[in-house]
Amino acid sequence: MTVDLVVVGAGIGGLAVAHDAARAGLDVVVLEEGDRTGGMLRRADLGGVAIDIGAESFATRTTGVADLIADAGLGLRIVAPTAGGAHLAAVGDHGVLRAPLPRRTVLGIPADPLADDVVRILGEAGAGRAAAEAEMPSGGREPAEPSLADLVAERSGPALLHRLVDPLCRSVYSVPAAEVRLSRLHPALWRAFCDLGSLTAAAASLAAPERAGAAVGGIEGGMWRLAEELHRAATAQGADIRTGVRVRQIAREQGRVSVAAGDATLRARRVVLATGTAAARSLLATPAAAPPVVRVAAALVRAPALDDAPVGSGVIAAADVPAQAKALTHVTSKWEWVAQAVPPGHHIVRFSARDGASRLGTAADVVRELDVLAGVALDPADVVAVVEQAWPDAVAAPPVDPARRAALAADGVLLAGAAAAGTGLASVVPHARELARALVAELRGPSPIGPGTPAVPDPLAAAATLTPNTPPTSNDRRTA
Repeated sequence: MTVDLVVVGAGIGGLAVAHDAARAGLDVVVLEEGDRTGGMLRRADLGGVAIDIGAESFATRTTGVADLIADAGLGLRIVAPTAGGAHLAAVGDHGVLRAPLPRRTVLGIPADPLADDVVRILGEAGAGRAAAEAEMPSGGREPAEPSLADLVAERSGPALLHRLVDPLCRSVYSVPAAEVRLSRLHPALWRAFCDLGSLTAAAASLAAPERAGAAVGGIEGGMWRLAEELHRAATAQGADIRTGVRVRQIAREQGRVSVAAGDATLRARRVVLATGTAAARSLLATPAAAPPVVRVAAALVRAPALDDAPVGSGVIAAADVPAQAKALTHVTSKWEWVAQAVPPGHHIVRFSARDGASRLGTAADVVRELDVLAGVALDPADVVAVVEQAWPDAVAAPPVDPARRAALAADGVLLAGAAAAGTGLASVVPHARELARALVAELRGPSPIGPGTPAVPDPLAAAATLTPNTPPTSNDRRTA
């Protein structure tokens, strides 16, 4: 079978490419190994309420999701989170301290280290140390880059690192600050630091005035509906979407790209890999360490003590907090549509597990974590239902090397999804649609792959920028 385009992976990036390419008249086949499409946009039933067990929001720093909904005529309603804001939990002098996340921060770095909401978390000494960073030598316009942990600790002090920056990194991106560089996690903040010579000044130049968690949106009824409706729309445009099909090999063959999948081989003028980074590297025989598994648990609880949202939309936990979860989302506080779907006095909460943590899927687990993170005491009998989900390829791993991607493009294989655009719908959706436009412009011509055929450009090769000023309870890749 020969087609214009094969898309491997039916997450939101793959579905977006397939929809736009099929609408433009290309012959498109989508191959998905799992039994359903949508990737990390997935629903779960919790006491009769359909909730998100994957991504539960998206960053509004781009208009990508809103544009897709409008252009594809999906009929979905974008909603904003309620005004609760996110909190931080850390061990203080008198037990676990729970305080609202500071308003004007970028990746936990405050624009004003002496602001009251920063001092409350760092203490006067820690805040004073962070404030002194603005007077430190810059080290040059393009300094050699250490890890984010070393950069923050050296310039702004250990309190800022351990109380704000590292917890946010672990919760939002599932990576410790010691294992990532600022230029990878937040390129705009790194560029501002290089230009201004100060982390504080860089944060001040980028920080938005909104409360923590405000720079996101959701879909009424759940983010999973975006994938479901886009699947329908792509099929209506003529895309052939097949689930339960494992791709074994991709190779160039007689001027086409051959895709061995299931018991058949397809030949295509172009192939798009729209998978997680680990899956893409496996198909491309590019060795890499297996990423950690992200585990999420959600529970429906009878808890009138949560009616007043004592920790706002949720909590991220510093490393010293004795919890198995690194973060909690109070879903019924965050999303009005969820609050309306549960009985009075009932609440839905979500937990994101720490690396190496024990299971979070029992009533006893839920009670323990709510006690530590939210300060709310329940009995296991108050837990009505619990559901767990493991995501093995959800971490913000480095994309495939640009030189390797260029070589692949020359052979007709393009990358979309997290392997090319980084994590988050705000990056993945615009990248996928730009790639679809480039493919349509090229494939409307008659030429197959051959000598001298120009490669499809990877239009957003540098667009791996992750969400600025977005706390973990509002992350568009995973729950906090």
